[in-house]
Amino acid sequence: MAAATTTRVEIDSELLARLRARHPAKDDRALIEDLARVDLGFNALRTAQQRNALGEQDATDLAVHAVHDSRRAAG
Repeated sequence: MAAATTTRVEIDSELLARLRARHPAKDDRALIEDLARVDLGFNALRTAQQRNALGEQDATDLAVHAVHDSRRAAG
């Protein structure tokens, strides 16, 4: 698997401190990547509901699957 390309970002220090307090075992990169995956999962849920007129449970299952796929791809 090829190495991931990284990008520097700026984040509010108070917000980052709150995230660190909630998840002390994770480094900053893991915190940000997890939040991005959650956002992508919710986006997949909304898209699936709109595109396929899925019920809430089916759309949730699809979104969870998308998040798991994203995590596996990230390695």
